[in-house]
Amino acid sequence: MFFRDLKPKTDVTLSVNLARVHLPVRLGHRDAHKSFAEPLARQLAAAGLGVVTDCTAHGSAPADVFGVDLHLGLTRADRGTLETVARMLEHLAAPCGSSIRLADGGQPLVFGASEGLELTLEADAAPTAEARRGIARACADALREDGVFRGWVERGGKTVFFFYGQDFTRMRARLAEALSGNPQFRSALTRRMA
Repeated sequence: MFFRDLKPKTDVTLSVNLARVHLPVRLGHRDAHKSFAEPLARQLAAAGLGVVTDCTAHGSAPADVFGVDLHLGLTRADRGTLETVARMLEHLAAPCGSSIRLADGGQPLVFGASEGLELTLEADAAPTAEARRGIARACADALREDGVFRGWVERGGKTVFFFYGQDFTRMRARLAEALSGNPQFRSALTRRMA
């Protein structure tokens, strides 16, 4: 059979159920579309569950993202589908307090298992983009599979790096171990993101 031999059906209706996902994630300079929308779109397509129709990043500046909204077109409008999408996003390190709901109302499904960690350094410890990339790479290597690097932002004479993972205490311990040998990082501060 060839494509030219296919006959369109006129009595078929496509049903698309709109849903909205909110991720309270700090991304710094990172692209929200590449971090969440593209990988989720691939997972949804592979599972035959739908598509990502829009990705909006919220922040005080383009390089200081503090929230991401994803708009989805799902093939089914049931709780099981929402739970499946939530698990897909948890695999992408969606933070605690993330939510998904159908556009036509209903209670949101709250999900997310990743805790956020901010690492704050004096600006002179990371004066250039190349230095920040090096620090981010070293920290990501130290965290291994315990955490994911989500970006950085410069504010108030400091550089703040954002990491997400399942265990804040373990992430903090691994970062402290990685940074302890370098005197330029002795003023580094870590804190849990709310």
